[in-house]
Amino acid sequence: MIDEEPRTGPADISRSLTDAMERAGVHPSYVHAARTCGFVLTEENARTLTSDQVARWEAAMDDWFEQHPE
Repeated sequence: MIDEEPRTGPADISRSLTDAMERAGVHPSYVHAARTCGFVLTEENARTLTSDQVARWEAAMDDWFEQHPE
Protein backbone atom coordinates (compact mmCIF):
# COMPACT_ATOMS: atom_id res chain seq x y z
CA MET A 1 0.00 0.00 0.00
CA ILE A 2 1.32 3.44 -0.92
CA ASP A 3 0.95 6.10 1.72
CA GLU A 4 -0.62 9.27 0.55
CA GLU A 5 1.62 12.34 0.71
CA PRO A 6 0.78 14.76 3.50
CA ARG A 7 -1.48 17.57 2.47
CA THR A 8 -1.77 20.98 3.94
CA GLY A 9 -4.73 23.25 3.78
CA PRO A 10 -5.42 26.87 4.63
CA ALA A 11 -5.77 26.08 8.35
CA ASP A 12 -2.36 24.38 8.41
CA ILE A 13 -0.71 27.22 6.54
CA SER A 14 -2.41 29.78 8.75
CA ARG A 15 -1.22 27.97 11.87
CA SER A 16 2.33 27.78 10.52
CA LEU A 17 2.25 31.49 9.74
CA THR A 18 0.88 32.47 13.14
CA ASP A 19 3.33 30.17 14.94
CA ALA A 20 6.14 31.96 13.08
CA MET A 21 4.61 35.32 14.03
CA GLU A 22 4.69 34.28 17.70
CA ARG A 23 8.32 33.14 17.47
CA ALA A 24 9.23 36.45 15.83
CA GLY A 25 7.71 38.39 18.70
CA VAL A 26 4.75 39.87 16.82
CA HIS A 27 2.21 41.39 19.21
CA PRO A 28 -0.33 38.74 20.29
CA SER A 29 -3.26 40.86 19.07
CA TYR A 30 -2.00 40.49 15.49
CA VAL A 31 -1.52 36.75 15.95
CA HIS A 32 -5.07 36.45 17.31
CA ALA A 33 -6.50 38.46 14.42
CA ALA A 34 -4.60 36.38 11.85
CA ARG A 35 -5.86 33.13 13.42
CA THR A 36 -9.40 34.46 13.62
CA CYS A 37 -9.56 35.92 10.13
CA GLY A 38 -7.25 33.61 8.18
CA PHE A 39 -5.31 36.52 6.68
CA VAL A 40 -3.09 39.39 7.79
CA LEU A 41 -4.06 43.00 7.23
CA THR A 42 -1.11 45.21 6.29
CA GLU A 43 -0.69 48.70 4.89
CA GLU A 44 0.38 47.07 1.64
CA ASN A 45 -2.67 44.83 1.20
CA ALA A 46 -5.36 47.00 2.82
CA ARG A 47 -6.51 48.32 -0.59
CA THR A 48 -7.05 44.80 -1.88
CA LEU A 49 -9.27 43.62 0.98
CA THR A 50 -13.01 44.13 1.14
CA SER A 51 -14.56 46.40 3.71
CA ASP A 52 -15.99 43.26 5.36
CA GLN A 53 -12.50 41.76 5.68
CA VAL A 54 -11.13 44.96 7.19
CA ALA A 55 -14.07 45.09 9.63
CA ARG A 56 -13.46 41.45 10.62
CA TRP A 57 -9.76 42.20 11.24
CA GLU A 58 -10.59 45.25 13.35
CA ALA A 59 -13.21 43.28 15.32
CA ALA A 60 -10.66 40.50 16.01
CA MET A 61 -8.12 43.05 17.22
CA ASP A 62 -10.75 44.70 19.44
CA ASP A 63 -11.72 41.27 20.77
CA TRP A 64 -8.12 40.54 21.81
CA PHE A 65 -7.78 43.85 23.64
CA GLU A 66 -11.12 43.32 25.41
CA GLN A 67 -9.88 39.93 26.61
CA HIS A 68 -6.51 41.40 27.68
CA PRO A 69 -7.23 44.78 29.30
CA GLU A 70 -3.82 44.94 30.99
